[in-house]
Amino acid sequence: MQLQDKQVIAYLKLLHGAYNLFIMFLWWYQALMGGRVRKTRKSGGLNPKAVRRHRKSGPVISYLAVAGYLWGAVLGYIDNGRLLKYPLHFITGSIIILVIITISIISRSITVRESFSRDLHVILGLVLLCLYGIQAFLGAGILF
Repeated sequence: MQLQDKQVIAYLKLLHGAYNLFIMFLWWYQALMGGRVRKTRKSGGLNPKAVRRHRKSGPVISYLAVAGYLWGAVLGYIDNGRLLKYPLHFITGSIIILVIITISIISRSITVRESFSRDLHVILGLVLLCLYGIQAFLGAGILF
């Protein structure tokens, strides 16, 4: 690979990190909206605007997260010829995607009166936020 190609890969790695950091902030925003919905629901009220926004943006952020994961996997493979040069980063990213898929499946089973799925949704959402923090730390270690 030529030097110019290595520079392009280096810029794409930075772009991948910035993109996924943006996705992490979108998940934080999603969590804040979900927290608002939950707080309002627990107090006996309903905030249809927040509920609609939370329900619509969740799948979009999920697809964007999967795209960022695939982008990173392809970049790693192109740069190193293998996926597991940075195994912790790759495995953490894979777990993040599995958690996102699980949250998506659980969110479809949430009913108005059922609270187990709703509580599990919240717990896995918090796990997702923690995993994204770990992933950002691991990714920064790779870049710098």
